[in-house]
Amino acid sequence: MRAWTYDAAGPASEVMREITMDLPAPGPGEVLVETRVSAINPTDVKRRITGRELVLFKSIIPNNDGAGVIVAESQGVSPARVGERVWLFGAQAGRPQGTAAQYIALPSTQAITLPDKASFTDG
Repeated sequence: MRAWTYDAAGPASEVMREITMDLPAPGPGEVLVETRVSAINPTDVKRRITGRELVLFKSIIPNNDGAGVIVAESQGVSPARVGERVWLFGAQAGRPQGTAAQYIALPSTQAITLPDKASFTDG
């Protein structure tokens, strides 16, 4: 899958790079979401500019928020969630993988049902 990542602090134009990596596998209580929209907010920018989490992780796929479709579930998650449209929050909080990727595995509690009338951009 394709993802955007950084391994040094600084402006996006200087530190962000596109990579190809293996599809993440959802762990217990997690879902795998095909990302349709990745949102950048002020917290994401501050994290990248200061590099404050690079002491914890070798590289980071940024962005906490987004929207997409659940494509797989793991132990402890209902199989009925597969195919569900969801909005995502806190995706990169305390972990190195955010929504700036084609797919993200994250706790199912952070993948909230997106109403049928809402677009992925709304999510």
